[in-house]
Amino acid sequence: MFGKPVIFISAVSKELHGARDLVAKTLASLGYEAKWQDIAPAEAGDLRGVLRKWVDDSAAVIQLVGQRYGCEPAMPDAVLGRISYTQFEAIYARQREKKVWYLILAPEHPTEAVADEPPELHALQETYRQRVTRDGHQFHHSASLDQTERVVLRLRDDLGHLHRRTRQVVTLVLMLLAVCVALGALLVKSGHDTEQKLTVLQEEMAKLRQGVNQFATVQAQVQVQQPGQKPEQFEDRTYEELARQLGVDAKKLRAELPSFARQLQHAPDASAFERANAAFVAKDYAEAERLALEAAGEAEKAVPPQPQAVIKAYELAGRAAQERIHYADALRHLREAERRTDRKRDPAEWARVQCAIAKVLDDNGDYRQAGAMLKEVVREQTGVLGAKHPDVLLSRIWFAMALLQQGQWAASEAELRKVIELENEVQGPEHADTLKARNNLANALYSQGKSTEAEQEYRAVLAIRERVFGPEHPQTLTSRMNLANALDSQGKSAEAEQEHRAVLAIRERVLGPEHPDTLMSRMNLAIALRAQGKHTEAEQEHRAVLAIRERVLGPEHPDVFLTCYNLSGALQAQKRFEEALGFAKRAEEGWKRVLGEQHPDYKDAVARRKEIEAEMKKGKAGR
Repeated sequence: MFGKPVIFISAVSKELHGARDLVAKTLASLGYEAKWQDIAPAEAGDLRGVLRKWVDDSAAVIQLVGQRYGCEPAMPDAVLGRISYTQFEAIYARQREKKVWYLILAPEHPTEAVADEPPELHALQETYRQRVTRDGHQFHHSASLDQTERVVLRLRDDLGHLHRRTRQVVTLVLMLLAVCVALGALLVKSGHDTEQKLTVLQEEMAKLRQGVNQFATVQAQVQVQQPGQKPEQFEDRTYEELARQLGVDAKKLRAELPSFARQLQHAPDASAFERANAAFVAKDYAEAERLALEAAGEAEKAVPPQPQAVIKAYELAGRAAQERIHYADALRHLREAERRTDRKRDPAEWARVQCAIAKVLDDNGDYRQAGAMLKEVVREQTGVLGAKHPDVLLSRIWFAMALLQQGQWAASEAELRKVIELENEVQGPEHADTLKARNNLANALYSQGKSTEAEQEYRAVLAIRERVFGPEHPQTLTSRMNLANALDSQGKSAEAEQEHRAVLAIRERVLGPEHPDTLMSRMNLAIALRAQGKHTEAEQEHRAVLAIRERVLGPEHPDVFLTCYNLSGALQAQKRFEEALGFAKRAEEGWKRVLGEQHPDYKDAVARRKEIEAEMKKGKAGR
């Protein structure tokens, strides 16, 4: 009963018969019994029942991961989808919390002479190989039989735990026999306590499962309500908000949820949608997107139909694509969700999807379409929730921001003044949303040339944000940058430069050098430098910002054209008219495409281009 520990060797037999035998002999030399599956599916039908028993009877599993997929069940696994029998062996072992060691065999590793598999199976196996190497589990590489043998021998210490466990089992059984009678009495006495502990444990597991399924939604809410933060800050606030909703400790939730999510990804009772959410929590966004689309397909085919499940799955796929900065894919998935919403049937669901689409459009610089969608969201939410509901007011703030980005500054100002009046009444003057609206009002005033009024508003918001949020909070830094811009526009360029440098230093440290807010600070610093006649230094800053924005945002983003416009001004001031004209034309043509001919930025670019051309013409006439 208590003999040698059994190690199950998992491998595609036809491909790795020799390598498997070598591993078995090596294990035998270390004092272990090796077992493996060598029954063809045709002989035994679906082998998963047999494999479960063999894995259950084993202490651990060593899997040789070669190039071949091998045989698979006639029907995909209800939970795991399409997998080979060999892949199933390791996945099932991990579900049963068995120790699994993976040996990833290189293409040059010796194998048996077998016919090639179809490309489809090869692709499935390659996906599995990649997943094994990135899921955090223990694996080793091997390119030869000698190396495979050395890897198994190096596992001696890990394998030794199994020997000790076997000896401990013998001792434990004897001890259990000795205390069996006493234990019976103890169980009677403590049965009630045990039942209570079990109930608490079940509740904790249910909370974690609920947390996994709500994580992506809560993260999206935090990103909308508190923009402009570093990814880890978003994550902190996501866990804080999720913990508040679940009624649990935030630190404990953050410590336990990622590990639980990884387990849930392989749980036999987990749905595709749950596994997609689990992959999202684990930051495996490509896998989350794939599983979410799989979940959408399953819900689409369900009887009776599950339209809400389909919508949520496509939303999750969209969020996962956004995290990968794949905006086209994100928009496509969210449009699929939108196609299944019904504004009359469920206006809240419709508005949620519309906001998600608008966020992607905004990230991609399509301000006009984002604004049009947000206008309709505000109209619908107002009718359902009432004009004073916080969600309605937040949507109105985002709509006003879209107006601002479209150059409709007066309309944005009027909308924000109305919102601020309601925010003060509903949420108070120091609420984050109230301050957000006031900051954007100052932006609208600044854009209209009302620099003194804008400065007063910036200073008022900055004082509250410093006191409420702290001096290094992203929203506090935004207020400091905006105030510096207002000072610059009033001719106080040296003071503005000093403030921009201070904000830039903090943003580079807190947010990183490529964060959009950091780049905005660098651009504004360059503008303040140019205002003081430091044209060469300004040019260098603009060129550095342009290189990063082109790479991070893509060549067609409005902020890229803004940098081109500012760079043209720095070059024009140095009388390098040919270069300046090239960047001015790029800004003009780009803004025309993405913002339209009525946008003030486009008109400014046209004026800049004509000004440079006039100076060039004047220079030629002078010669």
